[in-house]
Formats: sequence, C-alpha cells, structure tokens
Amino acid sequence: MIDTTRRTTARLAILILAAVVGGCSSTPKAEPTSTPMIEPAAPRPDLQLSCFNVRNVRRYSALHERYVYVRVRGDEHYLLSLERPCMGLPYATGIAISNDFSRVCSDTLAYITFRDGGRLDRCTVVRVELVADKAMAERVVKNRTTPKPE
Repeated sequence: MIDTTRRTTARLAILILAAVVGGCSSTPKAEPTSTPMIEPAAPRPDLQLSCFNVRNVRRYSALHERYVYVRVRGDEHYLLSLERPCMGLPYATGIAISNDFSRVCSDTLAYITFRDGGRLDRCTVVRVELVADKAMAERVVKNRTTPKPE
C-alpha cells in the first residue's frame, strides 16, 4: 500500500516537473502569414476610422466589388472596405448591412448581404472610414483600385 502511494506521488511529481519545464522553454516565433486580407493603404489625414448605427442608414451603393458607400442620418458619409472582392456586388439587388449589434465599426464582424441573380452572398466589413461625401468616397476607391505602374 505504501509502495503504490510512493509510485503515485512520484508520477505526479514527474508530471508537474514536466509541465513546469515545458512551460518555461522558449517557443519559436511564428512566421508571418501570407498577404494581408486588404491591401495596405497609406494613412490619410482626411480619412479616419469610425462607426455608425445600422438603424440610421439612409442610402448606400456599391462603388466596387470591395467598397460600399453609406450615407446615414445627420448627413454623415462612410466608406466600407470588404475583406475580399464580392463578385456581383456592383450589380446586386437587395443589399443589407448587418451586425450582431447595431453599431458597425472596423473589424466588428459586420457584413454586407446581397442578392446577385438568384443567390445570396455575404462579405465581411473590415474597415469603416468617415468621408466628406460620396464624391470623396469615389475618389478614394478609384485611387485604391487603379493599377499603379511599377
């Protein structure tokens, strides 16, 4: 009986020691992942990350497969950047902006749902930027989507 108690205590001590030594060992740094989900854009002083309430949306339009312009009550204007190109978004009908909460901000897992023909598609919003008006949103989209010479 005493022998089994000693064996159990020894096994327990070995497990604790292994956990302590294993937890102190250094782990290799993770390698950076592949390309980012959205192209890096140079910070602009005239654009700022912002939020809006979904209930206050008055008008919206798809400016590109990755960008949606939103106008909310109070004459505020926003440019939404999506995590991937959403094929058919510029020609879609029945566009809806959704979130688990009523506020939509950058990286809050809000999404755009739209009907392209007969199928529903959904794209995640990754960036919400406050813009002066729709014309400014269109200029920003053109600047970000026009191929640059190398």
